[in-house]
Amino acid sequence: MRKYLLLYFFCLAGLRTNAQSNSWWSFELAGSGGLGSFNYEKTFFDKPKTDLNWRVGFSVAPIDKNNGAVLIFPVMVHSIFGEGNFKPDIGIGQTISITTKGSPFFMMPAEAGCRYQPADKNYYIRLSYTPIISYLIDFQIQHWGGFTYAYSFQKQ
Repeated sequence: MRKYLLLYFFCLAGLRTNAQSNSWWSFELAGSGGLGSFNYEKTFFDKPKTDLNWRVGFSVAPIDKNNGAVLIFPVMVHSIFGEGNFKPDIGIGQTISITTKGSPFFMMPAEAGCRYQPADKNYYIRLSYTPIISYLIDFQIQHWGGFTYAYSFQKQ
């Protein structure tokens, strides 16, 4: 388990950026982290009509008696298009998950949704379709949705 956590933190360190950009702390109900996740998001490409963000998160969900609970670490890249308060938001990523009994597994979340971010405000909300794609042993798509509330401590 330690080697998976170490891998996660190395991936997180590799995504670090020194650009003056927006960063967000969010809670996502359902979505890429399962039942709910806490996330950190940062913009690494900021143009007038397109933003690219990376996002990392953490979630815990119960499974069953045999497997215990699962620790979920979603890592995603998002693209936000357009101008105005309502913007399309699409993303793709990888979840690194491990059960409390030590069984690792990987899935690929994707997102397509709408982000509402009022101008000059420190928050946004997003409603999205978030399929969770299993691709290692057999190909499955779990249809899922998500609602996100995010807040930035930086002045907008």
